[in-house]
Amino acid sequence: MSRPLRIDGTAGLIEMSDADLDKLCYRLRRAYADQLNANGNGSLNVGGSGTTIGSASDTSRTERVNTGSNTQPYPGTGTETDASFTYKQNRNIPSSPSSTTLNNDGFVIIDGTSGVISATESQIVSTIITQTITDMRTGDEVGTYRISTSNPGGGTWVNKGTWFTDTTYSGSTTYYLWLKTLNSTSPGTDIYPLGIDGTLGLKELFISVSSNLVQNILLPILTRNMANDLYYQVSTSSSSINRGAFLDTRLSSTSNSQSNPPAGTNPGPSDVYRSFSTPSGSAATFQNYYLIL
Repeated sequence: MSRPLRIDGTAGLIEMSDADLDKLCYRLRRAYADQLNANGNGSLNVGGSGTTIGSASDTSRTERVNTGSNTQPYPGTGTETDASFTYKQNRNIPSSPSSTTLNNDGFVIIDGTSGVISATESQIVSTIITQTITDMRTGDEVGTYRISTSNPGGGTWVNKGTWFTDTTYSGSTTYYLWLKTLNSTSPGTDIYPLGIDGTLGLKELFISVSSNLVQNILLPILTRNMANDLYYQVSTSSSSINRGAFLDTRLSSTSNSQSNPPAGTNPGPSDVYRSFSTPSGSAATFQNYYLIL
């Protein structure tokens, strides 16, 4: 594995460790989060454009009435579909950084044959991109989504709007799509990889979210590797990377009642007998849905 080089005060040029890369990887996750927040490549939406990643239906039990000129049997409750949701992901893939961009804005590595050279796209993937995706999936989750009825907490989450509404006869629950843009604490320390300087030979590279290294090199390459564990799917079964459940529920019981003419009177032609079956009780899960990463 080829790693970026940095300056060590004692040893001179050394390869950066995983710990050395923590801050850079975190800022790459932040840059990817900014891209998602602007509805760019990798972002999720409901009913818009992109690749379909699943769908969900909101259903409920309904009241039914039997009507007639004599006492009516209870009809039992009905069901209806209140809304349907189709989920999309923007899976557009940017172009690879050019060799000129890799030389001007990228970092250098030690090559066993050629010495100190600019890292290629595949070499960047094997180090920084792989570590970044692992942190997104199983670490601080910056640059990824969750589904919840309220802010998931533990950092800064942006509410991206309604994801699903669960309607029952007596009310509704709204689930929202949340995007994590910042962690509660910033991991690592500022350690600067080296790049090629046309005049001085080598130079330390800036690693801010807006730096050329992040914006021109790392973010496009990360986006080009969305298929490596940054594709989402909506499923009715869970997995180890479950980013939130949302439920279609229905009231669990039925209340039966009647509306009849007064007792002791003879039925007349204008008398109407009604029997009602009305949903009641507590909400019970009819269908589980999950956002899977």
